[in-house]
Amino acid sequence: MIRQTFTTLIICFFTLNAFSQIEAITEKGDTISVYDNGTWKNTTIVKKTFLIESSVNATVDIDDFTNKKSVKTDTWNSFGDSSTKTKLSGYTSFYNEGIYSVTLMLPSNLGCMSKQRSTLIVKLSNNEFINFIQVSDTDCGDAVYATFIPISEADLKNENFKNVIKENVEILKEFDWVTMRIQGTKFYTDITPRVTNNTPKPEQFFRQHILSIKNNL
Repeated sequence: MIRQTFTTLIICFFTLNAFSQIEAITEKGDTISVYDNGTWKNTTIVKKTFLIESSVNATVDIDDFTNKKSVKTDTWNSFGDSSTKTKLSGYTSFYNEGIYSVTLMLPSNLGCMSKQRSTLIVKLSNNEFINFIQVSDTDCGDAVYATFIPISEADLKNENFKNVIKENVEILKEFDWVTMRIQGTKFYTDITPRVTNNTPKPEQFFRQHILSIKNNL
């Protein structure tokens, strides 16, 4: 019998190891392994979200001189609600041999949007955070119009930074976004998905736009 200290356990045991442990589900939905000596370990595995199909159109351009391909997706308008009560729009791009970027537009003044200083942080449904850094030119207008790539400033200095971007893109492609934060030089704003008739699944912004790019490479 499991000790009374595990009062949060739901009486729902689904795997029994005859030698050392029992697996159980807590009231919070976590999976833990309970051992004979009364100790336990969290063994919850975050499942990937369901497979999707992208309905996002993309424009493909091939350079006449280098034959290199670039891809830009169509803009999603007002797919996010910001803490400043304004609406977020954006699109994604692929260029320069493996670099993915996201361009965001928000009618909100966060100070300057500064190249290699302003950031975007995206929280995903698996509770993972993906850091972006601004690569577009510094703009001190009264609205956000900035392009970010999925890598931190520290990782950008890594000689294998393209592999880091590739890894982050694969994570973004697998999980929905829950919230994001755009940081300017003075202020930041937090943004959550906004459902509209044109964007019924705004939480799939990164997934659908990245998938659209991959389908056109």
